[in-house]
Amino acid sequence: MNGASEIYKVLVANSTIQGLVSKTGTAPNIVYKIAASIVEPSGWGVADSTLTIYQVGSESAADVYDVNHAVNCRASTEKKAKELAQAVKAALHRVTFSNIGFVCFIEPVIPPQDDTDNFNAPVTVRVIGTK
Repeated sequence: MNGASEIYKVLVANSTIQGLVSKTGTAPNIVYKIAASIVEPSGWGVADSTLTIYQVGSESAADVYDVNHAVNCRASTEKKAKELAQAVKAALHRVTFSNIGFVCFIEPVIPPQDDTDNFNAPVTVRVIGTK
């Protein structure tokens, strides 16, 4: 367990997140653009609102699990990216999942590098629990 799959499960089931991220397919086969992955899956574009989840900190060797993850909240505008980050924080902050809990911090928005990029409002999720 590193926390990424638990973060994914909470986010993909959250109705506010579902309303904000881009999706493909039709009910009942909707696929939300949320992935536990360092790199966005192919086919995701700069106009999409997406979430990617991955571990960014080292894993503690102690009896207590304590590691940071990033949830990249990417969107075509700064406003949309910030709105997505607020929704991620609301969905995860102080939530417990099995034997772990989450504490969230919204980081400063990273602007696009060029016209092939979009805005990113990262959320750091500290995952704390017992091993």
